[in-house]
Amino acid sequence: MEMPPVFGSILTHLRATMVRPNSRSHKLCCTRAYRPMTTLSSRPVEQPTANRSYQRMDPRHWWQPNQLLLSRAWLPVIGVPALLIYGFFGISLDDIPGKTAQLAMLCGLLMLAIYGRPVDGTSLRRSGIVWLALGAILVTLISWGFSWLTHPEWAESSLKVHRLTHWFAMIPIAVLLGGQARNTYTLWLIALCGLLLSPWISGNGLQEWQQGLAGMRVDFGLHNAQHTAMLFGTGALGLLAFAPGILRNRRGCWIFRTTWLLAVAICITALLLTQTRGVWVGMLFALVVITCAGIVTLRKHFHSHRRYIAAATIATGSAAVLAGYLSLGDIVSQRLQAEQETIALVQQGDTESIPFNSAGIRIHTWEEALKWIAERPLVGWGGNGRSLIFDYSKNLPDEIKQNFGHLHNSYLDLMVNFGLLGLLLLAALVYWLLSRCLRYYRAGLISGSNLVFCLSFTVFFGVINLFESYLFYDSGRYVLALAGGGLLTQLWSAKRQLARDAIRAAS
Repeated sequence: MEMPPVFGSILTHLRATMVRPNSRSHKLCCTRAYRPMTTLSSRPVEQPTANRSYQRMDPRHWWQPNQLLLSRAWLPVIGVPALLIYGFFGISLDDIPGKTAQLAMLCGLLMLAIYGRPVDGTSLRRSGIVWLALGAILVTLISWGFSWLTHPEWAESSLKVHRLTHWFAMIPIAVLLGGQARNTYTLWLIALCGLLLSPWISGNGLQEWQQGLAGMRVDFGLHNAQHTAMLFGTGALGLLAFAPGILRNRRGCWIFRTTWLLAVAICITALLLTQTRGVWVGMLFALVVITCAGIVTLRKHFHSHRRYIAAATIATGSAAVLAGYLSLGDIVSQRLQAEQETIALVQQGDTESIPFNSAGIRIHTWEEALKWIAERPLVGWGGNGRSLIFDYSKNLPDEIKQNFGHLHNSYLDLMVNFGLLGLLLLAALVYWLLSRCLRYYRAGLISGSNLVFCLSFTVFFGVINLFESYLFYDSGRYVLALAGGGLLTQLWSAKRQLARDAIRAAS
């Protein structure tokens, strides 16, 4: 039977390309085929495009297994989706994110309490931040107890610890993130997407953007304009701090760069349209931190071309500022000039003549709060201390007492409620996070972008809390939980890595 010509040509081609078993080419082929791929000297094999695409679609590419502790599978299966839902909708919806947040916190706390046993000589349950969380309960208990001893008629009927313990929601979030940087970035990316879509989820969408560009103060339905400014300012800081990793050269880098530029433009524009001067000030201080970090990086990695890169950066930044001023300069200048009279009266020391406008209300309430703090400087007036000022103060007008219930300053709110003990607790939390970030960055266990974000966010959040009580609102707790949880999980992972390295060095 005669073979078809097509099959004949295929066989001819195969015979021509086959390698004889005894040939040198066959030996080289076998050697390369069976070379161990786990050695440090081996080079990674280039994955086919289809295989890489499949890996990106695999959920394990975006969420990696927990390396901090081993727990029952159902805890992370329930807790992680609840955390991601909270991350996306936590600022734009009310009921669903609140329930998912409670579920995620419960799962994280159960994992820590039951399975957080020591590993490699380090225990998550004995971490310094866990002791600070217990200290928050103790501070609340002390302040509440003294309120019953000194002014029982104004004291709260029961102990309420949530005003301070909410700061430590980062602990169960860090447990759920499992010490994986990729899990952290996935959560932050989901939260950023929820923020960018919030004008359409909770606000009036394009109509509200148009109103803002026309000069109206907008908030996109996120509590009020001050909280909207804080959220978009945090988003902008994250995008700027992680810009080196986002903008690096890779396949399809133009997509990442375009998306990054668009996201930064949206966040900065929203920040300006909220017309919140306190957040603008905080953003300027945070940008100084990011700029200094950028200069250090340029001097370190691009020593020979640093002048050209610095000149290009300055030119680009100046062009962006000029374009922003030409388009939104009137909104900014009008907002800054609105309080010139109040500022002049403060400089003259004539506080009694200050009108009860936006800045005037703050100054009058701060002046009254300082009098109350002076009476109970150590333990404060209890968890409801700031409310007592507006309920029983004789120096504030009735209109102010009826329309306001907080001091527009987290630190004064904290000291009125819990005195110096509360302020020391907050300072200890900030110091613990910053010192660990610096320590593990120097050890090469966390990235420079994480350190820059930690420093810039600390400065930003510290400044803006001088003008609004973000620490005692859901929006501030949301940002603190997600940002702090993402950093804390990497700090715990770095601590475990140092412990393992010490064990290897000793053995």
